[in-house]
Amino acid sequence: MDLVQLALLFLGFAGLGLLLWRGGPGDRAAAAVMLMTVAASYAVEDLTWNGLYFGLMIVDSLAFVALWLIAERAGRWWIVLASAFQLVGVLAYCAPLLSSEPLAWALFTLIWGLWFLIVLTLFFGVWEVEADRRYALGGRDGSTLDDGGRARAAPSME
Repeated sequence: MDLVQLALLFLGFAGLGLLLWRGGPGDRAAAAVMLMTVAASYAVEDLTWNGLYFGLMIVDSLAFVALWLIAERAGRWWIVLASAFQLVGVLAYCAPLLSSEPLAWALFTLIWGLWFLIVLTLFFGVWEVEADRRYALGGRDGSTLDDGGRARAAPSME
C-alpha cells in the first residue's frame, strides 16, 4: 500500500469517526455506507475482466445508490457531494474500455483524487452537523453569534 493511500485512509477514517460521533441518523448512515464501501473495496479489488475492475465498480455503484437515497432523506449537502463524487468514480471505471494500458494509472490517480475530495466532504459534513446544531440552539451552546452574546430583536423580512 502506498503512502498516499495510507494518508488518505487515515484522514478518511478520522472524518468518518467524527461523523459517527457527532452526526445525526442520516450522517451516521452515510458514514456507515462509506466504511462498508472501503471494506468491500479491499475484498473485491482483484475481480477484473479485460482491465475493467468490475468488482470495484459494483461496490462503488451500490455506494452511490445508497448515498443518494440517504441524501434525499437526510437533507445534508455533504452527503449529496459525496454521492456526486462517488458517481464520478463509478464512471471513471469505464476508462479501460476506451484504452487499456495508458489509462490504468490515470484511473487510479483519479480515484485517489476523488477519495481526497470525499475526505474533504466528510470534514465539511462534520462542520455542517455542528453548524446545524448551533443554529438550532440559537447560539445557546456557549458560542457567541455576531451580536456579541447580547439579546436583541431579530431582523424582520418586511
